[in-house]
Formats: sequence, C-alpha cells, structure tokens
Amino acid sequence: MAERVSAPRQLFCQCCGMPLGDDAMISREVDGNFNEDYCKWCYADGKFTYTNKDTLLDFLLSHMPNPENTPDAERRKFFDSHLSQLKHWKT
Repeated sequence: MAERVSAPRQLFCQCCGMPLGDDAMISREVDGNFNEDYCKWCYADGKFTYTNKDTLLDFLLSHMPNPENTPDAERRKFFDSHLSQLKHWKT
C-alpha cells in the first residue's frame, strides 16, 4: 500500500485573510512563541491591532489597489464578506 503524501497546509491570517507564506509574517505571543492564526500586522505581543472589523475595513479600503475604480460601498461589502468567513470575525 502506497503512503499518502499530503500537501503542506497553507496558513492564512484569521483576521485579515493574508496568506502567511513564511515565518517572518506569522505573529508571535508575548513569550515569543508563534501564533499561526494571525499575521504580525494584525496580532503582536498578545494584542490585536484591529479592535473591530470596521477599523480593518477602513484600512483595506484605503490601502488595497482599486484598478477598476469600484465604488467604496461595493468594495467594503466584498471585503466584509471575506472577513466574515475568518475565525476572528465569525459571530
């Protein structure tokens, strides 16, 4: 019987959804241990950067490219639908 080889798991920040491609992007706890659920920009030293989803949505609207000139209300709805699937924002 052949041994099954699985693909390495892909980590995504459970706050912003960013792929965590290398260890330098992964957050750390106060004790220095990795927290593979979040990127270092959303969670650092035991604290979350974004205290509510609206703050993160505001950041995304102002920093994510918008080459199609999509209206902000539509972009906000799109980002919100994706963020709502992440562990940190599920209600």
